[in-house]
Amino acid sequence: MVLDYNRIMHNKIFKTGHSAAVTISPRLLKDAGLKLGDTVKMEITAGGDAIIVKKSNKESQLPLNLKIRPRLK
Repeated sequence: MVLDYNRIMHNKIFKTGHSAAVTISPRLLKDAGLKLGDTVKMEITAGGDAIIVKKSNKESQLPLNLKIRPRLK
């Protein structure tokens, strides 16, 4: 793998709900051929020291327009 140091970002991981998230700059998204709403596949490298994010051909498990309703008791 060849790294282009003009496309490396350093960001902190932050909490959002019960999950963790990182932000991705618009330029990095564009360079990766991704856009908001795309479904991605994430893999952990064999050494466990990197997460690879790739565009997925599968549909999202939770569509962005999904409306979650409170559970009725």
